[in-house]
Amino acid sequence: MYTWVSGALLRELGVEPSERRRVLTIEGRTTERGAAEIMITLEGRTLHTLCLFGEPGDLEVLGAYTLEGFGLAIDPVQRRLIPAILYGAVAVG
Repeated sequence: MYTWVSGALLRELGVEPSERRRVLTIEGRTTERGAAEIMITLEGRTLHTLCLFGEPGDLEVLGAYTLEGFGLAIDPVQRRLIPAILYGAVAVG
């Protein structure tokens, strides 16, 4: 769900965790990781997103929370980012 980046890299860039988040890993384990708001640039656009501080052995992942913020989805066949269909509530009438 969240973007995970190496904690060592984030600290090297001057980012420190501002909180801790409890997460369920893909293996079904519950763990905690440091988290912080960061600025991320994708395809020429820069936005804030929540990022978890990965520990050695953790995968680095661009999470759904970040992708949704950018209005992007993953095309698994072409292995690329594509514009997502965004849903919202609108007043009818």
